[in-house]
This record gives sequence, structure tokens and C-alpha cells, in this order.
Amino acid sequence: MDRVSRGGVVLLAAVSAALLAGCGSDSTNDDGRALPELGPVVAAAPVSGPPLTDAAVLGRQLLGPEDLPQGMEQVPQSNLDSTGAQSRTNPAECAQVLRPLARQRPDALTRNAVGFNGPNFSSIDIDAATFSNDTLAGAFEAVQQTLRKCRSYSETDADDAVVEYRLGGLAQPVAGDASTSFQLRLTSEGFTLVSLVTVVQVGNTLTQVSVTAPESVDPGVLTDLTAAQVRSLKGVAGP
Repeated sequence: MDRVSRGGVVLLAAVSAALLAGCGSDSTNDDGRALPELGPVVAAAPVSGPPLTDAAVLGRQLLGPEDLPQGMEQVPQSNLDSTGAQSRTNPAECAQVLRPLARQRPDALTRNAVGFNGPNFSSIDIDAATFSNDTLAGAFEAVQQTLRKCRSYSETDADDAVVEYRLGGLAQPVAGDASTSFQLRLTSEGFTLVSLVTVVQVGNTLTQVSVTAPESVDPGVLTDLTAAQVRSLKGVAGP
């Protein structure tokens, strides 16, 4: 599974490392409270004009280290492209959650991604994919429909370590031409990681911005990163 997929091998490895380091304290336990409901499926905005088809150009529009909070280090591109160990997801279709958009939708015209690691198992992952005028709306809807089928699921890695996932809604400002947000809580052996995620449309491009950390994430960090990513995709300078 891809490095930028927060629903896979990388998070399993992070949980295992934290347990070995003695980080699985009671303070990181998932309290089990119900997460907010997902809102209505958001429709994509109409698009016109030629879509971007150059992966290198798309990559230059993604955020870099200078755009991120201090302490985040960029992951080598070779790590982003690695598939990692095989894992089993139940239900199987929930393996799509937080996979790069182009992996979820093979009709993407081009794709690119960046990843950053920070202290205490925190990370920021951004992946983008462009679509033709007649497939973008279907791609945006399909991603959201997957989320609605995967409010609760589990994943087992090659060593039979089990991770439980809970998915819920997340309030975020509307961004780009259209956007939707959600949260994902991952728990294994008393250790919890939380991902806050926005999928945003800018023209023919869908971008997934994910911020992950143990126990909790400041929603304002996701808001700021998403706004910065939208400005970059639009070619607009901003703070």
C-alpha cells in the first residue's frame, strides 16, 4: 500500500513502534464515543477547459516543507511509491479509505503526492489527481460514497496485528471549488492515532490533505494547510 495511505501499513508500523517505546499509555486510549455523522455528499463544481496532464507540473503545485509547521521533514519520493507489506481489510472495500485518489480512481489522468513526518508519529500527507471534465464529478462522489460504507472497519497486517478504525464527520470551512472533510481514528493495543482529512476540488484536480498525530489533531492545522494548498493550485500567492 502507498506511503500516503493512512489506512494501511505505515500506521500499523507507527503503532508497533509506539508500543515498543512504551507510548501506549492510558492517555492515548480511544474513549469509544460516537464520532459525528458525515454530512451530505458534496457535488463537484462544474469544470471546463483542458485538464492538467503533466505530473511534474502537478507536483510543483503541491505544498513543500516551507509551507508546513516546523519540525516536519519531507519523505523521499521513493518511500511514497513503495507498496509495503500486504494487509487484509474487513470489509475489503474499506482499504480504499485514504489511499491516494488516483489509486482509488484509475481513470485519473495524472497524479502526484508529497509526504512529511514530524515528531511523535505525526505526519502530513497530500496527494492530488486530475480528471477529465466528464469524470471528475463521478470521482469526487465515489470517494465520498466509500467513506459512508466504512464508518467502522479493521485491518490485519502480515504479522496478524489488528488495527480498528472508526470514521466520522469533521467540520471544516468550505475550500476550493468544492470540499468535504472527515476524521479517522485508528486504535491498536490501547494506542490511538487520529487523522483529519479534507478532499478538495480545484478545477479538474482533486487533492486529499491529511494531518495525523497521536490522540488528537488541531482542526485549525488542517484548515490552514488546505487553504494554502488551494492557493497553490490556483497559482495565487498568500501567507
